[in-house]
Amino acid sequence: MLFPRFRSKERDVRSDVERLTSIQNSISKVIGEIEHELVGLTARIEDARSRAAFLYGDMIEGETDDSARDAAILADAERILVRGDRRIEEIHHNLAFLNDVRQRMLTEADRLQAYAAEGE
Repeated sequence: MLFPRFRSKERDVRSDVERLTSIQNSISKVIGEIEHELVGLTARIEDARSRAAFLYGDMIEGETDDSARDAAILADAERILVRGDRRIEEIHHNLAFLNDVRQRMLTEADRLQAYAAEGE
């Protein structure tokens, strides 16, 4: 045989699209998991903020018996809230990155489909 056999263009494109689809499905699953984490974390942070606000209000009005203990609790809450806010920022960065990758994959799949439609 003078030239080796190659697969058909359609089969090559189908293989490429199947690979991309597998990766897109994985990315979509991870995005869903991250969004679920974001919802839960946001709810916990809002709950912690409400509790901290009540504690702060009680401290200002002098309604607590141990102001040193309350101040320590409030400082700890502030540290936790700052860490939570930073985590939310990281989650948003992760989501932006993964959404960009997913969009690039969709663009590439569209390009492959157009290439397949061109014929031989």
